Amino acid sequence: MAVVVTETNITARNAITTVTSNPATADTDALAEVFTIETDSASLLIIIGGTGSSAVADMSYSFAVGQFWNKELITGTVTKDTEKVICVDTANCKQINGTILLTLTPGASDKLLTDHGAYVKVIENVG
Repeated sequence: MAVVVTETNITARNAITTVTSNPATADTDALAEVFTIETDSASLLIIIGGTGSSAVADMSYSFAVGQFWNKELITGTVTKDTEKVICVDTANCKQINGTILLTLTPGASDKLLTDHGAYVKVIENVG
């Protein structure tokens, strides 16, 4: 399964912006899902979260290693029913085609959609 992410661009200072939430679609126990982020930015704020309190375990995330330079593996865990933010240097994870591949993985008995209510939000400051 895959989700193409809609990025939120902040184009002006001191202006309120609505951040687009990109929900998971994977609805099978332990099924990982890839979120594809298309960007030209050197850095992004990426918010990973979930609103499902029925999850048994936390979900993990990992960014595919980039195909340019700084090839650093970026992985971690997001506690169930919380929201976390990470500032990503895109040089670490950008693919040749300009995308970033972020994989979310639920626990063995959890579903990203139903149990976690998982989502990804991506913010680029262009203002």
